[in-house]
Amino acid sequence: MRRPVLALLAVAGLAAGGTALAQGTSDPYVTPEPKVRSGDVLDLASAAGCRMHRLLPIRFTPPFGAVFGNFEVRVRDRRVARLTGIPRAASVTIRLPLGTSRVEVTGETLGGQTVRSVRAYNVCEPEPAPDEPPLTLGGGED
Repeated sequence: MRRPVLALLAVAGLAAGGTALAQGTSDPYVTPEPKVRSGDVLDLASAAGCRMHRLLPIRFTPPFGAVFGNFEVRVRDRRVARLTGIPRAASVTIRLPLGTSRVEVTGETLGGQTVRSVRAYNVCEPEPAPDEPPLTLGGGED
């Protein structure tokens, strides 16, 4: 009596496992490529106002199945970073020069879709520290 029940359970388990494998895969290179949009993939800081920090983080978060062949970051029309073969989230931090800089981020999926974002950042010079009187050391009576 136990053998038929065990055999039935084993067959049911194999069938369920085969169905799960056929339905989906965890390999982004095999999954069909979804439609991608720049706003969904690229995460850039706001360009409003004057930035005091010169470091600018740029994050890439492609949806599952969208493998990017390359991402390129340009500042003032000079390439400052290039990433290739990006199947999952990645980031890069660039250093902006003083003044106004045009930052352009472009990427292309293996399926031929492109994303692009352009922003102008203004990096201000830090304000000089106010003049303070020198510290007086010592004190007391002679």
